[in-house]
This record gives sequence, C-alpha cells and structure tokens, in this order.
Amino acid sequence: MLLGIGLIWGGQFLFNAQAVEDFPPVTIVAVRVLLGALTLSVVTCFAPEGASRRSKRPLSVYALLGLVALFEAVLPLFLIAWGQQHVSSSVTAVMVGGVPVITLVLSVFMSRNNRFTLYSGLSVLAGFLGILVLVNPRGSALGEHNLAYEAAIFLGAVSFAISLNLLERIPHGEPIRSTRDMLWIASVPLAIAALVLDKPWSLHWGLDGVLPLILLGVLGSGVAYLMYASLIQRSGSVFTSLSNFIVPMVGVALGVAVRGESFGTRQGWALVLIVAALALGEMRAVIKA
Repeated sequence: MLLGIGLIWGGQFLFNAQAVEDFPPVTIVAVRVLLGALTLSVVTCFAPEGASRRSKRPLSVYALLGLVALFEAVLPLFLIAWGQQHVSSSVTAVMVGGVPVITLVLSVFMSRNNRFTLYSGLSVLAGFLGILVLVNPRGSALGEHNLAYEAAIFLGAVSFAISLNLLERIPHGEPIRSTRDMLWIASVPLAIAALVLDKPWSLHWGLDGVLPLILLGVLGSGVAYLMYASLIQRSGSVFTSLSNFIVPMVGVALGVAVRGESFGTRQGWALVLIVAALALGEMRAVIKA
C-alpha cells in the first residue's frame, strides 16, 4: 500500500504534464477535485457508519475545512498545473517532494507542540539547499522566464504545507469523511471559475487529455487519499510518511522514461539534498515517537 501511494502521487506530475497540453489549469483542477470528491463519496456510502459519521459537526469545523480546501486543493493544484506548462514533471516532483520540510518550518509558527531540534535544522537546511540548486536561474535554459513558473510550483508546495498544519486542528474522526467534505467545498469555486474563465464546452475533450484528467481525479485525489488514511490507521503516521521518499523518485523516473525529460547533474544533486532532508525529518519523527 505504501508503494501504491508513492506510485500514484509520484505519477500525478506525469498526468499533469499530459493534461496541460490539452486543457487550461483551472479546468484541470476543477475536474480533478470533482472526480476525487465523487470517488470518496462512493467509498463512504459503502463504509461502515461510525459514531463520528452520525454526529453533526459544528460550523467551526466546516470553516476550518474551508481553509484546508483552499490550501490543500484550490491554490496548490492550480499553481502546480500552471507551473507545469513550462516546468518538467521530474523537476516538479523534486520541488513538491520538499513539502515535509516546509511543513516542519511552518509548524514552528502554526503549532505549539513542535520545536526545532538538531535534526529539524539539518533537515530544513538540506531541503532549502536542494530547492535553491533546483531553481537556480543561471542553471536554467529559460532563465527568469522559467523561474516564475518554478516559483508558482514552490508556492504550491508551501500551500500544501500550510494545509497539513491546519489538518492537525481538525477534531479526530474519520479522515476519509473530512477529505471528502474538503474536496466538495473546494469543487464549488473551482467549478464556477472553470465555467466562467475556460468555457469548458468550447474545449476539445480528446481521449489523450481526458484520460490523464480521470487518473488525476480518481487516483490522485480519490484512491490515494483513501490508501493514505487507511495506512495511517493500520501502521501509524511515521511509517506512512515514508511515502515522501517514493514520490519524488517516482516522479523523476516517469518524467525521464515516459516523456524523455532531461535530468542533469543539477537536478540530481537537488534530488539527493531533498531526499537527505526527508531522511533527517524522519529521524526526528522516529526519535519523537
């Protein structure tokens, strides 16, 4: 199951790269989130009804879910899809692979329970060195033009990190139900934006573009979330977080093998630094546990 999560979330950058060739970023995100919400709704219909499912949530929880929807789905998925118009899927995978490191930095300001340790500092240092190596405009053929799209992907990673810290404030219950509700909340503004800005009825909905959209929605925003929540309940968050190692490596491998993307020495060093940052972060988590 851990490998499955890594393969799906690592492969989403490949699907994104294929989808942006046929559809605008807003439409991609709207369809992905809507399909993810539908997938999890079907799952929850057949899931056993627990006590948390029967109980009503206060409005404050839905307000918090609205914030999570903004930072987990609306902003990052759009920014990453927009950035991938000019940034390869392999480079995107490495950049988004740094989300746990960014989450660690933000947790110092957003959580009262997390404090910096030696491993925390080394993890952050290695992670940001990796990102700096990766987005160095002097090492990019597109220079500053490419830097704007890379910055969008980095901001998407920051948005993911904010959402992870916000998720800790949601009362413990059924994670699939919370994710489903979050995706439905996010789908409303995204659907309206897609209808107004992109006029999807005027787009060409060919199989080459539609298939990656379906995979992004059903697998990336549906099945993967289900597997992730199930694995946390079965094996704990420390073991489940090992998927962070698999995602960037799968993303790089698929980008190079399927799309023939170049992955040079600079990108290789960035990947090594970010994986090292993840390893240091895992050591901190294991010691804390």
